Amino acid sequence: MPDIASIAAVFTSLKTATDIAKLLRESDLSLERAELKLRLADLVSALAEAKIQLAEIQDTFSEKDKRIAELEDAFQSKESLTRHLDAYYTTDDKGNPVGVAFCLRCWENDQKKRQLVNDAKDRHMRVCTACGHRYQDYMSFEMRKV
Repeated sequence: MPDIASIAAVFTSLKTATDIAKLLRESDLSLERAELKLRLADLVSALAEAKIQLAEIQDTFSEKDKRIAELEDAFQSKESLTRHLDAYYTTDDKGNPVGVAFCLRCWENDQKKRQLVNDAKDRHMRVCTACGHRYQDYMSFEMRKV
């Protein structure tokens, strides 16, 4: 998460770059070529540092926007899911559980709807493909509409 210090560092880098640019603009022709190159190198360095820090802040904000969207989706899904035995299910118009089973652990911990699938090694078990949690088939079966 970008904190105040990292944002302040960006502004410091930009201020340094601006000060160097002003110095170069206000200087007369008496600056020697080597000194001019040194100032330009400082300017490029300060601008590059600011660009890197701004990219990091942009990435952090992008990650936060993605997480907010995930949480909003989970919040909207919360009303449409109901727990039955060891799994969560979507609900029909009457509020009854229907459809495929969703992992209890993933929903309660991460607010992610992850379907349970039959375990290839044991036909009496269902497993979450994301977290690997295993459930007895009779406690997390697919609910059919009646």
